[in-house]
Amino acid sequence: MEKDVIGLKQANKYDRIVKENMESVLPVFMNGVLNLDISESQEIPDDLQYTKERKPDVLKKITDRKNRTFICHIEWQSQNDKNMAYRMAEYAVMLYRKYRIPVKQYVIFMGQDAVTMKTTIKHKNLRFWYKIISLKEIDYKFFLQSEDPEIKVFAILANFGNDDTETALENILQEISTTADGDLAKEKHNNQLRVLVQLRNDNVKLKFEDMISTRTFFKVKDDAFYKIGKKEGIVEGKEEGRVEGKEEGKVEGEAANKKQTAIRLKELGCDTEFTSKVLNIPIHEVETLIEPLQMEI
Repeated sequence: MEKDVIGLKQANKYDRIVKENMESVLPVFMNGVLNLDISESQEIPDDLQYTKERKPDVLKKITDRKNRTFICHIEWQSQNDKNMAYRMAEYAVMLYRKYRIPVKQYVIFMGQDAVTMKTTIKHKNLRFWYKIISLKEIDYKFFLQSEDPEIKVFAILANFGNDDTETALENILQEISTTADGDLAKEKHNNQLRVLVQLRNDNVKLKFEDMISTRTFFKVKDDAFYKIGKKEGIVEGKEEGRVEGKEEGKVEGEAANKKQTAIRLKELGCDTEFTSKVLNIPIHEVETLIEPLQMEI
């Protein structure tokens, strides 16, 4: 039960990123991934009223360049669902009933595992199918060619092709860094990458964490708060040294600097294990240093 709850919370994080980036991502997916030649797109209500299932992720009324009109229904999945075909069939019937025009349905699969969901239903009185597209089958450079970092973040889930993991991750991080609109936007997209990379295998996750942590650390060293903390630590050490002795003052200065650095690293999203390695202190000492920040949260 606890595992199911944790899995649901993680899935909700993926859903949130998709929703946050949907406005930018959807046109690119429809044109470049689903190969829909759209001349007109109209959003339609997603509350079908006929079921207790969650609302559809994407519903659009599309008219293509051949003047064909249909409903485009898209679902995003981070894991396999054995009932997916039946879910999609239910949506299809309700959409047909309400709009009386053709329905095209797609599932965008973000997971690392092989797709095991059935795409067809074949019964005596029922024939149904929909299409699944797995992001890991798409070249990651397809997403990086966009100028929008909200699209680039999905490269982390795509196929790295002939590039090794380090090269691909470096390209992704660099592209995000150069196209993000300021430090806040860059931090937002890096945090999105931190969530999405959990859908990759352990090798990719570990290398990503090493790279993002290293980048964050060097950013901290250039950060004004870090430099102020370091300066204050040195000054405090000197002042204490005049009164209590040079060695004690030095220790106090180093302690103040470590505390300031630990807090800043925490604010930038670094975990305690990484901070302990940077400061060369045990994890429990890191937890003590950042305790005031934790209490504020």
